[in-house]
Amino acid sequence: MKKCPYCIADIPIEAKKCKFCGEWVERPEPAAPGPTEMKLTVQPPTRPGPTKDCPYCSAEIPNDAWTCMYCKQNVIGGKPAAVGGMVAVLLIAAIFIFGIWVPGCIDMQRKHKEFDQEWNRVRQDQDKFFGR
Repeated sequence: MKKCPYCIADIPIEAKKCKFCGEWVERPEPAAPGPTEMKLTVQPPTRPGPTKDCPYCSAEIPNDAWTCMYCKQNVIGGKPAAVGGMVAVLLIAAIFIFGIWVPGCIDMQRKHKEFDQEWNRVRQDQDKFFGR
């Protein structure tokens, strides 16, 4: 009999594992030498080409990225997507104002001028007819 080095229980001399505490008294021999243990590290992917900083988390991301791969925020052209959205809204407003509203106002002014001229001509005809 021999003593278990972990729980000091009496175990048979040929025992490889203690039946009381479950610890290995003798380490089993590996069947075949295995590959050496590799240490894995996580690093950001490397991409060739120009990069920019994410405006939200300041991580380095590809220049053509639409979404930051780290914080998952939308970025367009290096600016937050909210700025891009605001530019789109202003562009649509400008198209409406200068493409629809302003020409409509100009056309309305022209029609008013034509109406006033017609009205004045009719008034003059009435004045001639009634002898005023």
